[in-house]
Amino acid sequence: MCSNSLDSKDVALIFGASGITGWPLMRECLSYPSKNTFSRVLGLSNRPLSRETAYLPDDPRLEIYTGIDLLDKDQTRQTLETIPAIGEVTHVYFVAYTGHGRTAEELVRLNSALVDHALLALKKLCPRMKFFTLQTGGKGYATAGVPWPPAPWKEDLPRLPEPYASKIFYYAVYDVMIRHAAGSSWQWSEIRPSYLPGFTPHHNAMSIAHSLGLFIAFYRSVKGAGATCAFPGTPGSWEALHSDSSQDVVAHFHIYTSLHGDKTHGRSFNVADGEGTSWKVKWPIVCNYFGLKGVGPSAQVAGELQGTKWLLAQKYLWSAWAKDNGLKGDVLENMQWDILDTALSLPLRIDYDLGASREIGFQETMDVGKGFLVAFDRLRRAKFLP
Repeated sequence: MCSNSLDSKDVALIFGASGITGWPLMRECLSYPSKNTFSRVLGLSNRPLSRETAYLPDDPRLEIYTGIDLLDKDQTRQTLETIPAIGEVTHVYFVAYTGHGRTAEELVRLNSALVDHALLALKKLCPRMKFFTLQTGGKGYATAGVPWPPAPWKEDLPRLPEPYASKIFYYAVYDVMIRHAAGSSWQWSEIRPSYLPGFTPHHNAMSIAHSLGLFIAFYRSVKGAGATCAFPGTPGSWEALHSDSSQDVVAHFHIYTSLHGDKTHGRSFNVADGEGTSWKVKWPIVCNYFGLKGVGPSAQVAGELQGTKWLLAQKYLWSAWAKDNGLKGDVLENMQWDILDTALSLPLRIDYDLGASREIGFQETMDVGKGFLVAFDRLRRAKFLP
């Protein structure tokens, strides 16, 4: 049942609170579906984080605890033990992740440890825990080397075969959760977003909104306001359908599933802004935000570098550009451009079927491209974009 009475005693705990889903969860747990849903909201982060630097509401219900190392089983439990009244926690949102750039085998080992250590501590310290959500994603549906299933992708697609399955950490962390849930009274759901445009209060090298925003903003600085910006992908990737899962929608879905356990317990769910979209629809929208005219790949000039290849060729200008625009740190140098390259160049349809999320009553949608625009606004405020 939905816990939103004025005297609610429910307490939310967020692992990975500084991340692209954890940050909006801290915000949205204070007001969604009402301001009375949770009496306390506890955000856990490994990295330093404060409500001021994270642009979080000045709400006494929000408590932030940093320095937790989920790779260390004992330190995880000890950190949780220091939180006043930790035993009151009722709803847990696990959106932590580690190991970008590591091998597939290392990702399995490291992220399995995160979930295992968190649940070992929770089972010991949080006897009132009602619900646990685990965030994974779409990589469990397809990987290189195996024919990709036809889209839209549904949650009941079978796991990939070996030797691929044992290298997909989403499967591994899910199995850890299931092992801990056996014989326990708390309920659970697995949440699967796709492309996740959003903001984090620190540099996030994997952020598709940040990397895209930097590329388009830099392009405008070089080419001028009102210039035409050709889509740097291919005709196939221009037309191919995919799903966007904007961070606020994803946060709301985590909360919604945790408050409707009678419908959601023991199930996996896709979450997205709405029906599948394409860069053909989105590119003009995101370019217009920066004062450019976004057009299709047919406008590319033969022989000219495109996309991140063009951007990397301008590297000698990066430092001065960032300084002139008052941006934080080496924002361009520290970005992982391969993620944006993949998103812009993938010619395959990879959109989600949302039948399961609609069937349980979650009807929230977001206009095409709006998730990127909201992220751009937040990144600008934090001086990550000009």
